[in-house]
Amino acid sequence: MSRRHLRDELRDVFDDISEPAHPALSARIREQLAGGAAPTTRVPRLAVAVAVVTAAVLVGSLVFVSRHAAPTTPAGRPSPSPSVSATAEPTPVPVIPVPGATATPSPAPSVSATPDGGPPFRCATQSGGAVQTPPTGVATARAAAQSGYDRFVLEFAGPLPQYEVRAQDNAQFVQDPRGTTVTLAGSAGLLVTVHGARAAGTFTGATDLRPDGTAVLREASQLGDFEGVVTWGLGLSRATCFRAFTLTGPSRLIVDVQS
Repeated sequence: MSRRHLRDELRDVFDDISEPAHPALSARIREQLAGGAAPTTRVPRLAVAVAVVTAAVLVGSLVFVSRHAAPTTPAGRPSPSPSVSATAEPTPVPVIPVPGATATPSPAPSVSATPDGGPPFRCATQSGGAVQTPPTGVATARAAAQSGYDRFVLEFAGPLPQYEVRAQDNAQFVQDPRGTTVTLAGSAGLLVTVHGARAAGTFTGATDLRPDGTAVLREASQLGDFEGVVTWGLGLSRATCFRAFTLTGPSRLIVDVQS
């Protein structure tokens, strides 16, 4: 605010708070000044008048300042930002779980190591090979005891066909294609199924085997030879793990039963 504006504001405030002197007081002051009163009487009255005017000016200035004063911010300095609570917690970020990260894998079939370096023994269905067209002839079958396991062998007169070996909790099997039930020696069994194979016309030897000296394998018997599918049943003294794999020169399917 400029000095002129401040002076005008002060004048207006003074006019608002001050009142005109009483007419009798004005007349008396003029009478005293013109009547030749002694200097010792005039001087105190004049001093009183000056003191009153000075006090009025000071009061008006204080009133003006109290009405129009306002806090100012120094130029070039930004106003302070609102305070932020130091204990405010950030918004939590949602965690998306990665599919499968905490999933529990299914238990794998039990596996037993083999000291002979062959494939491990497993207590689950095993398969392999490929279907042959025309069907491969089955040449012969044999069974014997080995160290730590009993072995059953199907030997073929051509390429290796497709096979599957499945365990069961009994020694009862179904003959193909008759559908009659046959019970082999033992209390558990393995069903050996060969696709793309035939035994008629090529097979030599016995179709029912009862090997001597075996620990688990009690009996092996051909169950079927029909429409390119050859099946054998193995009767076991107890349920146990096994391994099924193939060899060449000649082509053979090996089924070892852990003892």
